Amino acid sequence: DHLATLHEKIHRCRAPWIAAVNGPCVGGGFAMALACDIRYATTSATFGAVFLKVGVSNCDMGTSYFLPRLVGASRAAELMLTARIFDAPEAEHIGLVLDVVEDNTTDSSAVVERARQTAEQIRKNPPFGTWMTKETMWQTIDAPSLRHALDMENRTQIMCSSTGESAEARQAFVEKRPPSWQT
Repeated sequence: DHLATLHEKIHRCRAPWIAAVNGPCVGGGFAMALACDIRYATTSATFGAVFLKVGVSNCDMGTSYFLPRLVGASRAAELMLTARIFDAPEAEHIGLVLDVVEDNTTDSSAVVERARQTAEQIRKNPPFGTWMTKETMWQTIDAPSLRHALDMENRTQIMCSSTGESAEARQAFVEKRPPSWQT
């Protein structure tokens, strides 16, 4: 329960989480990577829901929730029911990771640098708007209808427009400078 709760905290955290996978990412590590918003991997990374191999269900620590949403129900079923380990190119092909970078067996900095680049791009955006984007995106995945998703999006836009971040964005544009976001 402690690990499952940790994965929920990662998923619900206001700040985006980016996984930089270098090497085996199976079992609990796989579940943790699934809880992250974005995933990158090195060419030597491997992935798998493998708890079946030790006699228990692969539906553990949020895997049965996250995996179908990330790769589709049929692919998730195949991965969870076979408990097979798959490589980084396949993870990229099925949409589990966004990019696979060459790795160096003595240095994992390439994948960390790739994750850092994305984090820097995210950091340039307003903190409240970033949080609301993350939260609303994940909530609309579970929305029962388009109408519910639109209502959540509209609520989010109203909340975001009251923070002053859009006024700062407009002023920064006029002054040809980067916005100075409230933290």
